Amino acid sequence: MTNDQVYELIARKLSGEATPDELKALDLHLKNEPELAHQAELLDLYFYQPAPVKTDTDEKSRAWENLRSKLNGEFPDEYPVKSLASKSIRPAIFIQYRSWIAAAASVLLIVSLAVFYSGWRNRHNISASLAISKKAFIELKTEKGTRLSKVLPDGTKVWLNGDSYLSYNSDFGKSKRDITLVGEAFFDVAHNASVPLTVHAKDVNILVTGTAFNVKSYSGNNKVETALLRGSVEVSRQSQPEQVVKLKPNEKITIDIDDPAPASSREVLPIGKTTERNGVSSVKYHIEGLKESSVANMIPEVSWVKNVLLFDNEPFGEVIDKMEKWYNVDIQVQNEELMSRRFSGVFKDENIVQAVEALQIIIPLQYEQHGKTIIIR
Repeated sequence: MTNDQVYELIARKLSGEATPDELKALDLHLKNEPELAHQAELLDLYFYQPAPVKTDTDEKSRAWENLRSKLNGEFPDEYPVKSLASKSIRPAIFIQYRSWIAAAASVLLIVSLAVFYSGWRNRHNISASLAISKKAFIELKTEKGTRLSKVLPDGTKVWLNGDSYLSYNSDFGKSKRDITLVGEAFFDVAHNASVPLTVHAKDVNILVTGTAFNVKSYSGNNKVETALLRGSVEVSRQSQPEQVVKLKPNEKITIDIDDPAPASSREVLPIGKTTERNGVSSVKYHIEGLKESSVANMIPEVSWVKNVLLFDNEPFGEVIDKMEKWYNVDIQVQNEELMSRRFSGVFKDENIVQAVEALQIIIPLQYEQHGKTIIIR
């Protein structure tokens, strides 16, 4: 879906003319495009903002004069007072007629402002928050081969694995605790029963109050994994909020997001794989127990938090995928027979060459290195 198509769907949504299928398609697309999702939320905020109380011309002029003065004080080049003070300008966002054309105009206005803001932010080296937004979002991002840890404003500790993206509201912990994740992260959540924390990963919501757990949800993969070490979590899908899976400590749930189906009532699902209602497939998921690896005294799902890359009888394809993110390399496998093999091992201080040579001891393979590209035959 192109950006033009996305903005057209957003406009149709704001005007109330989007079909259920269009809304679903838009929602699924935005799950994998955090930046577009953020822009869409801003559009919702402004399009549905209540119209201001009517005031006379002098009051409106004084209000806009004050705003222009404040902006001029911070950014005189972008907001010269003289050129703007003489005009009574009413923001387009206060238009009361919410037809499709008005919605499209609002989209174009906000997108234009967002583009302008991007360059404006770089020139002034300010933090990532839109001046037009009532809410700002803090973003964390890691490249392949890097990891980071951070303490969030509420005291929650988060570790972000390589090639991952995470965002949360700037007033995190005050009235809500929402986190959007693409990639992999481990959370040690500060307990706050009155303000539960929710992690959004693709079409999956993980609701907690205070616990320690790992979430894996990389783009290009149709599965979302949640491994719980301590406390409890409630897992559900945005397309099926009525169905809730409660996870217990030392359990891991893997959800297949390819099978949305409507549900009629809220329920707690038993441990199992695929559930059915009236012969119609419901949420596809599998729960298994967490256990320490046979090659190291740690749980493979969370070993990366301790800077240890651990495999325990894993398919060679998954091993390669993890190694690419861990070492920031491109590994090309030209021997299809290797993909059916399984591998167990642990890497900590080894570089990429040492890691591949360790594989070579266990699995018969040949390799070539060309910069950051590894070719395995």
